[in-house]
Amino acid sequence: MISVIKQFLTDEQGQDVVEYSLMLVIIGTLVLIYLTGVGLNIASILSKIGDKLELISNTVK
Repeated sequence: MISVIKQFLTDEQGQDVVEYSLMLVIIGTLVLIYLTGVGLNIASILSKIGDKLELISNTVK
């Protein structure tokens, strides 16, 4: 029984899967944070453009 436990504790199969999945989670989190920032910047730019177009539309009338 002790030999089975020792073998289980020294067995490293599956360790790569855990490491790769952790890397994917970290990369995915960073991508989401980056895209959120980019999305906010784009929303701000589009809002400014919309305000200027509305101003131009009101002055033409």
